[in-house]
Amino acid sequence: MLRLTLVCVFVLLLASGVGAEPKHTGVLKAGFLCVGGVYNSELMAPYDIFQHTIFRDPDNYIRCFIVTPDGKPFVTFEGIRITPDYSFDDVPNVDILVIPSTETSMSADLENDTLMRWLKQTVADARYVVTVCDGAFPLAGTGALDGRVATTFPSDQQQLAEMFPKIDVRRDAMFVVDGKFITSVGGALSYQPALYLVEHLYSLENARRVAKGLVLDWDAGSIPHVEAKPLP
Repeated sequence: MLRLTLVCVFVLLLASGVGAEPKHTGVLKAGFLCVGGVYNSELMAPYDIFQHTIFRDPDNYIRCFIVTPDGKPFVTFEGIRITPDYSFDDVPNVDILVIPSTETSMSADLENDTLMRWLKQTVADARYVVTVCDGAFPLAGTGALDGRVATTFPSDQQQLAEMFPKIDVRRDAMFVVDGKFITSVGGALSYQPALYLVEHLYSLENARRVAKGLVLDWDAGSIPHVEAKPLP
């Protein structure tokens, strides 16, 4: 009876990911592209999720940093003053590119040649790209989402479809996975795409422990989302 109980516990632990080897080992660098007017939630939520991975596994985690075109301090839409870690001139290689929404994501950012040129190259080089809310617009402006499935902030989904007709814009999903790209609706749900990527990189148990540390629940199966193509 005791042997049967131990076997059952072992099977349950394997199923939950406890003790499982992470899919990725080492440290990944997550670069958050920001300009003045970035929205707090879209920046802070995924930053918190990725940054907290070091507390779950000090050998395999995500190191976060903020990059801006000029490396100078900026102010968020809600008024928080932030000093970035890097400018475009000295930023290290980016493994995970995160594009939070800004008040100019649908306008001035798309017309900023310096920003869009850096973005296009970094999108091509990054292993994963995550957009939050209207961060999908600059990504779409690079052409990387052409022929792909994506989403954005609900009230801006129609505009994304009109501005970029080569994108299959989904209105029935909180986030969309298409190859190395994860696009999401943002707002109070901005932690979702980050937790999805943490689960992919490490394990379900790791993602759930990260979520628990932030007093969140995590179960991707309970969240309306689309997986057009799996993450690499």
